[in-house]
Amino acid sequence: MHLSFIFPTALWLLVLLVPLWALALAVPRRLTPPRFWGSLLLRTALVMTLTLALAGAQLVRRVEEVTTVFLIDSSDSVSPSARGQAEAFVRDALNARRAGDRAAVVVFGENALVERTPNDDQVLGRISSVPVAARTNIQSAIQLGLALLPADTHKRLVLLSDGGENAGHAIEAARLAAARGVPISYVDLSTPNGAGEALLVALAAPARVRQGQVFELVATVESSVTQTANLRIFDDTQTLFARNVHLQPGLNRFTLPVETQRQGFQRYYARLVPAIDGRGQNNEAAALVYITGPPRVLLVEGRPGEGQNLKDALGAAQVTAETIAPDALPTDMTGLAEYEAVVLINVPVRALPVKLVANLPAYVRDLGKGLIMIGGDRSFGVGGYGHTPIEEALPVYMDVRDRQERPDVALVFVIDKSGSMDACHCSGPNRQSARPGGTPKIDIAKEAVIQAAAVMGERDTIGVVAFDSSAHWTFPAQRGSSVESLQSALAPVAPEGSTNVRAGLEAAAEALRQADARIKHAILLTDGWSGGSDTMEIARRMYEEGVTLSVVAAGGGSADYLQQLAEAGGGRYYMAVDMEEVPQIFVQETITAVGNYLIEEPFIPQYAAPSPILEGLEDGLPALYGYNGTTLKETAAQVLSGVDGAPVLAQWQYGLGRAVAWTSDVKGMWGRDWVRWPAFPRFAAQLVNWVLPATAATGVAAEIRVEGTQAIIDVQAQDQSGKPRDGLEMRATLMGATGFAQEVALTQIGPGEYHASIPTPIQGTYLVHLAASQNGRLVVQDTVGMVVPYSPEYRQGQSNPALLEALARASGGARLVQPRDAFAPTRADVTRAQEIGLLLLLVALLLLPLDIGVRRLMVRRSDVAAAGAWLRAYGERRAAAPPLGARRRQGRRAVARAPSGPGSDAEASIDASLERLRAARDRARRRARGEE
Repeated sequence: MHLSFIFPTALWLLVLLVPLWALALAVPRRLTPPRFWGSLLLRTALVMTLTLALAGAQLVRRVEEVTTVFLIDSSDSVSPSARGQAEAFVRDALNARRAGDRAAVVVFGENALVERTPNDDQVLGRISSVPVAARTNIQSAIQLGLALLPADTHKRLVLLSDGGENAGHAIEAARLAAARGVPISYVDLSTPNGAGEALLVALAAPARVRQGQVFELVATVESSVTQTANLRIFDDTQTLFARNVHLQPGLNRFTLPVETQRQGFQRYYARLVPAIDGRGQNNEAAALVYITGPPRVLLVEGRPGEGQNLKDALGAAQVTAETIAPDALPTDMTGLAEYEAVVLINVPVRALPVKLVANLPAYVRDLGKGLIMIGGDRSFGVGGYGHTPIEEALPVYMDVRDRQERPDVALVFVIDKSGSMDACHCSGPNRQSARPGGTPKIDIAKEAVIQAAAVMGERDTIGVVAFDSSAHWTFPAQRGSSVESLQSALAPVAPEGSTNVRAGLEAAAEALRQADARIKHAILLTDGWSGGSDTMEIARRMYEEGVTLSVVAAGGGSADYLQQLAEAGGGRYYMAVDMEEVPQIFVQETITAVGNYLIEEPFIPQYAAPSPILEGLEDGLPALYGYNGTTLKETAAQVLSGVDGAPVLAQWQYGLGRAVAWTSDVKGMWGRDWVRWPAFPRFAAQLVNWVLPATAATGVAAEIRVEGTQAIIDVQAQDQSGKPRDGLEMRATLMGATGFAQEVALTQIGPGEYHASIPTPIQGTYLVHLAASQNGRLVVQDTVGMVVPYSPEYRQGQSNPALLEALARASGGARLVQPRDAFAPTRADVTRAQEIGLLLLLVALLLLPLDIGVRRLMVRRSDVAAAGAWLRAYGERRAAAPPLGARRRQGRRAVARAPSGPGSDAEASIDASLERLRAARDRARRRARGEE
């Protein structure tokens, strides 16, 4: 045991003892020697205790208690019987521990979970933690165990595992444990050899074949015993191979010739049903083969027929194109990779699958494919692409920025708030075919108004008039309104009353007539079943006064005349069969009315920059009659410009791929002169060809295989003459269906040979895009597939006792045989510190009054003697006196017998006592005067 200090610099305060002693010895002494030295020693002790308390004095002593953290492997490679063996070992160890020892339990697989924090409970209980069992990550278990260990006991980790690590690096964690003086002991849970097991090791196939080529699928089966099994191999549509096979111990290979049919990525599957088996997770395998052919382009039509002009033009230029509806698009990377380019033809973003919207940028950036967006009344900003992942991949922003010339707009929303706008989504004037329930239509209308108002500018005028049997100004038309104030004004609006469309339109017309704006527009939302007078006349009058009217029919049972009402008002008609579409319709209509995104007027596109897309077309271009307003991105190139300098044709390189924005259309509305232009097929072909992968995959042979816990990537690169290509900067990007992406650099290991390995990802299908550059220029790229059929956890021979021994050796641990050894003290010198600062402060508080008493109180020897005599006399009187009860009885009897008149014995006794007191007083006065 010894002292230690938290703040040792505070010990310099002991220097104060020097002036204390010097001053005490130098000043004339007024105290007797015993009192002087006693006071000096007490003050010295007081200063020392205060100084030690300020320095954080601690008593440090050796400890023998042990804290052990048991790391229990709960991955699938550990059999249930072995897991039971591990729990029994922990229970026996807890029963054998000494008093003061503590234990914690960590259960791990791919992740590690704390089952029990360090405590001295002897009962393990039922283990309830369930980690991810598809992998074994011993490193995470060791790191978590180290974090649980306290600092003031002997520390030990006990690893109960088969050592089948397939994630993480346990040796690194063992070195960390050794640096902290924590040994890792282990209990081997390896399954004994001889258990029956069969598994599909791999289904091998070439990474790339030509369409119509015959290649071989090779299924490799591993078995631990001689047995029979049923093996089947099939593709996405049919069974290619199905028969019973005879398995010998070890590896067995079965070959199947396959003729390719269709172009693109093709998956092949193999399934094994053995007679003797240990686990079923490893009885499937798969292969992904890319079947090459002519480049394929996918045309996505917003409406049927909108892509026909472009498809015909590409066909005339010998470019293969397929048309497809938005909801039929492939959404995963494997399906998209079958096409070299995707063309979105006037498609609103809400029509695209959500997963496709997320994956399309990676399709261009990481796979090196092409993307083209064609404009129209439902594309670019009007189509809702602002702030979406697809906007990131295109060379233009969806909004018009820094444009000061846009005219002011006055926009009034005319909203039906009658009883038909409640939650009953009904049809017809009598509300037949009712579909009750759901969100009230009026609430959807409120949200639609708020979203539409958000795209308006500060100089624009916004108003909201709600109508039932009469019109009510919910939000009077005003300029520069905030969305928050609009939202507050709309909140109280509730559905009630009958319907009078004319009243709402008249209120809107009057407000717009007085508005100071160049563009005046009203948007009417109603089902149209009105009890008011004819509304066509007011719509025509509004149009004559320069106020346009668009109509949104609220529900499939809306009145038929609403479309004619929109035509009479010079606006657009929208049929919202599903009320949930109304907010997007309002936004689209507001954008159209504002004119911030659609420019409709005839013009001749102006050349802005040279591009291969316009090669041979420099002698003049046809007229266009409109386009979507956008803003060019900083690193993009503007090829053609519109009337206000905005992009009509823009291009850029996005990652490994390319993207183009054609902001006019190809259906004949704005581009009717272009689609009839004789050079349009050449323009269309050059437009698509520019976004196709810049270089073909010739000269690259890639092989990707899974070996244990690693995915191996080997690439052979050759030039056109067959010579190895050296000095390439080659990178591989691994992409999964869930958005997983990982990039790795390949290292050249031989002439034209490049190699890399990465930890095996989770089960699934992956695309590996290879890109090689030289002197900063992309020279070759390729995309191949990789399938991880199951986790390495389920492969044969996962037990690794050698790893367990290596972990113990690296950290100073050993293999445990007896459970009680889990709590044996380690060789480390472990101490525990106990702070005594508070105790020292209490001692100082006691020393202070004692020091004051020694210096201030004058106690003489005679006083001590007198005090002693008084105590002895008091003791004698107490001993001679009768008990208290007897004295009380005697006193009562004496009082009863005593005479009560003057001159009695009682009066004489009192006088004698007073005389003695006077004599004592006189003696005290003489003593004080020094007369005695």
